[in-house]
Amino acid sequence: LSFVTISLSTMFKTVTALLLAIASCAAATSETAPNVKVELYFEAKCPGCQDFTTGPLKRLLAKPDMAAIVDLKLVPFGNTKQNADGTWTCQHGEDECTSDLYELCTQYKLSGNIDSITTGDTSFAAWPFILCMEEAEGTPSFGQSCYESTMNTTALPWSTIQKCTTTEADLVQTAAMKNTPAHDYVPWPLVNGVVLENSNLLQKAVCDAYTGVPPASCKSVQSSADGRCKN
Repeated sequence: LSFVTISLSTMFKTVTALLLAIASCAAATSETAPNVKVELYFEAKCPGCQDFTTGPLKRLLAKPDMAAIVDLKLVPFGNTKQNADGTWTCQHGEDECTSDLYELCTQYKLSGNIDSITTGDTSFAAWPFILCMEEAEGTPSFGQSCYESTMNTTALPWSTIQKCTTTEADLVQTAAMKNTPAHDYVPWPLVNGVVLENSNLLQKAVCDAYTGVPPASCKSVQSSADGRCKN
């Protein structure tokens, strides 16, 4: 009986230690695993971009456990071209240019540093406004209402964004141009630097790229049809 008691006690301690070690390892992995970098190069007024932002990207970022493992960078510039005289031509006309500027200026002015367009460090903060604009099909007349309804927790007034679009347009568009990689179409989503060929498999791509303990949401992945605006 003494031998059985000792053996069971030793086994219990061994199993307990093993479980604690596994839990500790899992926790360490989760804490040290780098976030997945999700970059989106897009443009206002583009149907395919709207499908992506209001579909797969919206669904991804609406899940707290998925948003927690993502580093986001949003650059609304797409297929815009700079003309020889320094002016800009947007694929979908002036309305696109204006809405792109609203979204770029918001990211820039949230930090006060133009480098935010390069780093994407304010993209998450600007996301509610950008999503609202995308759901409004990129129509500039919705700019103020979208901004004031989604960015009301910031002290940054809409007037600052408007002023930026008129007095600093060249600055932000040049920054966006420099930070838009060569692409064949928009939306042009990258996951850890790799082009996502099927943009509707965004969540799966993020789950596959994450090296930590997978979030619960990784157990369900959605996909649907695709749409693009050719360059």
